[in-house]
Amino acid sequence: MPDRSHRRDGRWWLGAVVALVVAALLFSVHDDPARRVLAAGDASPDTFVAPVDLQVVDRLATERQRQAARAQVPELTAVAPTLEALVLGSLAGSGLPADSLEVVVTAYTAADGVRAEQVPEVVAAATAAAPADRRTEVAVVLERRLVPTALVDADLTEAARAAAAAAVRPVLRSLEAGQVIVAAGEPLTPEVLGTLEAAGLYSPRFAAFGRTVWVVLGALLLGALAALPVGYALERLVGRHRPRQVQALVVLALATIVLQRFAIELSASFVLVLLAPLLVAVLVSETAGVLWAVWVSVVTALMVPAAPLLTLLATLVGALVAVRLVRDVRTRPAVVVAGALGGAAGGATLVAWVLLGGGLSPLATTTAVATILAGGVLAGVLALGLLPLFEVAVGFLTGFRLLELSSPSHPLLQRLLVEAPGSYQHSLIISNLVEQAVQAIGGDALLARVGALYHDVGKMRRPHFFVENQFSGENPHDRVSPHLSYLIITSHVRDGVELLREYRLPRELEPFVLEHHGTTVMAYFYKRALEDSTSISELNFRYPGPRPRSKESAVLLLADAVESASRTLADPTQGSIRALIDRLIEQRLQDDQLSQSPLNLHDLEVIAATFERMLTAILHRRIAYPSAEEIRGLRRDGRDPGRNRPLPAA
Repeated sequence: MPDRSHRRDGRWWLGAVVALVVAALLFSVHDDPARRVLAAGDASPDTFVAPVDLQVVDRLATERQRQAARAQVPELTAVAPTLEALVLGSLAGSGLPADSLEVVVTAYTAADGVRAEQVPEVVAAATAAAPADRRTEVAVVLERRLVPTALVDADLTEAARAAAAAAVRPVLRSLEAGQVIVAAGEPLTPEVLGTLEAAGLYSPRFAAFGRTVWVVLGALLLGALAALPVGYALERLVGRHRPRQVQALVVLALATIVLQRFAIELSASFVLVLLAPLLVAVLVSETAGVLWAVWVSVVTALMVPAAPLLTLLATLVGALVAVRLVRDVRTRPAVVVAGALGGAAGGATLVAWVLLGGGLSPLATTTAVATILAGGVLAGVLALGLLPLFEVAVGFLTGFRLLELSSPSHPLLQRLLVEAPGSYQHSLIISNLVEQAVQAIGGDALLARVGALYHDVGKMRRPHFFVENQFSGENPHDRVSPHLSYLIITSHVRDGVELLREYRLPRELEPFVLEHHGTTVMAYFYKRALEDSTSISELNFRYPGPRPRSKESAVLLLADAVESASRTLADPTQGSIRALIDRLIEQRLQDDQLSQSPLNLHDLEVIAATFERMLTAILHRRIAYPSAEEIRGLRRDGRDPGRNRPLPAA
C-alpha cells in the first residue's frame, strides 16, 4: 500500500507540473497586452448605458478650460542681482553724460529689473537724454553693455499656471439612467472613454487586471485538461516502466512543447513536436507514440490561435506518419527518414487544406511546406541524437539496442563462443526456439531472442562443469560431491547476472538469467545425493529462482528444458519429440513453475506445436552416405551402392 500511494503521489506531482507548464505556455501566447484595455479609435465591445441618474465630470471640457487658464498666466520673471551689479559697475567709469547715466541707473535699480524687451527702450531714453553731439557715442556704449536683469523663472511660471488650472472647477455633464453612452461597434473617442471612466463603467487599470485574470484562469483550465490524458498514459506506463523512465517521458513531452513555443516565434509552420512521438514510439511502443502524437498536436494547436484547426491537422498527420514508420525501421539513421517523411506528410496536409479553402499564395504555401519538412528533419535528427541518452542514462531498451545486442560480434557473446562454445551453440538453438514461440503467442519476440542468447553467459566462469562443453568425455562432477556440484551448477545464474552488469547490458535481460530454471529440482544430482543418504530434502537441490514472471522468460524455461532433453533421444522422430515436449510441459505445470507467468493453456499448446516443428527440423534423421571406398568396391563388383543392383553398362 505505501508503494502504491507513493506512486500515485508521484503521478499527481507530474500531472501538476504538466498542467502548470502548459498553462504558462498558453498564457504566453494568449496574453496580448493590446487586448487588455480600450483605446481611442477601437470599436466599442459592448453597449454602455448610464446605470443611474448621475452627473459625471466632462474631462475633455474641464481639461480645455484648465488649458485656457494656464495660457492666461504670463511668464514670470525674477531679477538677477549679479547681472544688475555687473551692468552698473561697467557704467561707473564709462564717462557717459550724467543725464544718460541717471536714466540707466533708474531703470536697472527698479524692483522689477529690466526685461529683454525693455533693454532697447532704456538705450533710447538714455540716448535722448544725452547732448546731441554725444548721442551716437552713448547709443554704441549702452548697446554693448546693457543686458536684461529680469529673467524668466520657469519653475515660478509653472507653479503659477498650475495654480490657475487647479482653480478651475470641473465641468459636469448630466446623464439620465439608461442613457446610451456608446453603442456596441461605435468608435471610441477620448470623450467617450472619459465618460465611461467617470461613470465607473470602465477603468484601464482594472480592465488590464481583469483581462489578465481571465487569461490566467483559461490557461490553467486548459492546462488541467491537457494533464488528464498524460495522467492516463502514466497510469498505463507505471507498471511496466521504472519511475525514472516515466518522468523522463514527461520531461520529453514538456521540453518538446516548450521548444515548439519558441519555434512558433520564428514560424507557425516550424513543427518540432514530432520529436516526442518519434522518441516515445521507439522507446515504448507504437500505441504510446500515437497517444503522445495526439497530445502534442492538440497543445500545439492551442498555441497557434490564428489557425488552430490547420495546425492540429498538419501536426497530427505528420506525427502519426512518423510514429508508424519508425516502428518498422531496423537501423538508427532511419529515424531521421521517419521524421522527414512525417514532415512531408504534414506539408501535404497543408497543401490539401490550401487547395480546398485557399488563403495562401503559392509562394507562401511553398515556404510553409518547406518549413514543415525542415521541422520534421530536425525532429528526426534530435530524436536520433537523444536515443543513446535515453537508452544509457534512463535505461530504455529499444529495438535498435536489442538488434545490436543480438549481433554475434558483441564482446560478451564472443567470449561465450570462445570460452564455452557448447553453451553458445545451445543458446543459439534456444534463441530460435524462444523467438518463434513467443512470436506465435503475441509476446516480445526480439526481447525473448536476445534474452535467450545471454541466459547462459554465467557458464563461462566454469564451462567444463556443464555437459555441453565437455568435449573430452571427462566429467569433473564425478570427482566432487552432489552438494558441491549443485552449488557449481546454480552459480551460473548469479555469475550470469554479474556478467550482464559488468558489460552494462540492459536490466531487462536479467530476468532471463534469473528465471530460466525457475525453482526446478536438479534431478541428476538430487538422485546421486539420495544414493548416499535418503534423508536429503529436494529443497536443497532446487534452483533459487524466482519462477518466470513473463511470457518471454516462461517460454525460455520450457525451451531450455526441451532442448536439453531432446539431445538424449535415440530416435528423434516427430512423435517422440512431441511426447517429450508434452511430458516436460506437464512436469513444469505440476511443479508449479508457470503459476506466476501470464501463459494460459492455449499458449502452452501453441508453444508445444512450435517446439515440435522447430526441433523436428533441427533433429531430423539424416541419410548415412556411403564412403568413397564403398563406392569403389561396389563398382568393382558391378553393383549400384544405393540400390544394391548391377550397374548399367557404361
